[in-house]
Amino acid sequence: MNTYVKIFMVASVCVALAGVVIQEVIERHKAEITKILNENPSLKVASQTAHELFPVFKFLRPVFTYFPSLRKVLSFLLPPPESTPTTASTLPPATPATPTNTKKAKERLFTPQQLKAYDGKDASKGPYLAILGRVYNVRKGKKHYGPGGGYEFFSGRDASRAYVSGDFTEAGLIDDVSGLSSTDYIGLDEWVKFYDTDYKYVGKLIGRYYDENGEPTLYYYDTQRWISQAFTEKENDNQEKKMFPPCNSEWNPETGSRLWCTKRSGGIERDWVGVPRKLFMPGQSKSRCACVKNFGAPSHDPKRINHDRGDLDHPNLQEYPKCEPDQPECYVKLD
Repeated sequence: MNTYVKIFMVASVCVALAGVVIQEVIERHKAEITKILNENPSLKVASQTAHELFPVFKFLRPVFTYFPSLRKVLSFLLPPPESTPTTASTLPPATPATPTNTKKAKERLFTPQQLKAYDGKDASKGPYLAILGRVYNVRKGKKHYGPGGGYEFFSGRDASRAYVSGDFTEAGLIDDVSGLSSTDYIGLDEWVKFYDTDYKYVGKLIGRYYDENGEPTLYYYDTQRWISQAFTEKENDNQEKKMFPPCNSEWNPETGSRLWCTKRSGGIERDWVGVPRKLFMPGQSKSRCACVKNFGAPSHDPKRINHDRGDLDHPNLQEYPKCEPDQPECYVKLD
């Protein structure tokens, strides 16, 4: 009999731990799951019913009976204790409620019209600004963001695109960031991190990035995807530059462009010098000068034997005319 009890106890703990994993997944993807459930009422009802019929703590009660030491370890799975009923005469004096999450409690939702009132012209308000739908209090930088400041046009609105486009006209001070370059998306991400670090986050702007409930919109997720892709491209570009470091270059009106390679050219430290070559990359109309390893096995197949030309045979490379192919320096006269 004891064996069956132990098996039941172990199975109950396993089921409970599985519930913990599921709960963690739900917390991490709460916004997406909420959206799906709201769009499908039948799923929402089924989810609530399942939660009521199969609460994790019910599986644990018999376990705690036989193994009291587990109650402390897994106590976070138990429901909160029921409060003792109180009457008006026994209630303590009313006090201001203390939010359990200060940052969440202070978060505000702004309409574009409400945010416009925080452009700094009213000394009692702001200035506030928004970037990618996130609103920040920039009062401590009022000499920059307030009236007459060099960045006053950012206040009272979301002008995300202008942070990287440099277009500070009314047509350019907009929150639409579609169609930007990878460098621009990385720049936007850096601006957000700057405001998170140096200024106070106060809430969200209802519109392109957040809905009236403060939930992320589809455009918000598109923007995050574009930023993520930009970082992926940057990493790929870094790998390309490690394989083909940029050349050093200087220009002289008489001799033309001087291109040369060193063990640190292009900011890439390595144990070889290389020779200058034109590098053509797919999707790019212009070539760039790359220092190419000219000995040993190719970078894509470092174990290859009987090969001592390094990456010189790469199909995207081309020699510079009138340059010694085995020298680390080359002069290019452009017509």
